Amino acid sequence: MVLQVMSLAARSPKGSLPKGSIGTDSRKDTDTIRLWENYREQAHMWRALSLLLIPATLIALLFALWIWNTRSITLNVPPRPLPGIYDTNEIPDAEYIESATGLVNLIATYQPAVARRQFIKAREMLKEPLLTKFDSEMMGLELSAIEGTSRTQVYYVDPTKTKVERRQGEVIVSLVGERMKLIAGKELPVVTTKYSILLSTLPRNELNPFGLAVSNIGVENIEK
Repeated sequence: MVLQVMSLAARSPKGSLPKGSIGTDSRKDTDTIRLWENYREQAHMWRALSLLLIPATLIALLFALWIWNTRSITLNVPPRPLPGIYDTNEIPDAEYIESATGLVNLIATYQPAVARRQFIKAREMLKEPLLTKFDSEMMGLELSAIEGTSRTQVYYVDPTKTKVERRQGEVIVSLVGERMKLIAGKELPVVTTKYSILLSTLPRNELNPFGLAVSNIGVENIEK
């Protein structure tokens, strides 16, 4: 038996070991150790991250609770229309601009077929003594000229030049734009025109919640 073992050892290549030898087992142990070292490094990394995340989360929660406890809610509620008259300072500029622009669109942009209806609508926005003057000039002479000459007019407002000027109990809205006229199909030169609308307040109602009324209209051609 001893001779057979010695014979096998003599035929084996020099330095080679059979399977399951000590060298193979040592390499497996080395790989296992390296794998556990990698796991250990990852465990250290996650532990470090957890040490950072836990206090950061607590701080974020405390900050959110502080914001919740110190929050303030502001509601901008427009004043409810009540019987009476608004003071001119209680009405925002946007309402004055909207009212003035609506009037100018009715009297400065028209066609012969609809001019009369637009002028009648514009009358509802006026108050005395302007109303009497409007009936005499616009509803009389101007409307007759529009219908008699088939005149068409278009007025383009430049919103960048709109101004609101507040006075004692009155507000002036200035609108500047280009006015183009067509008489019997012939176009006239374009003119830059400024409309100055003087507004004041009347007792408000459902149809006119702010009680705005036009007390004067100024028209001025501006040279370029």
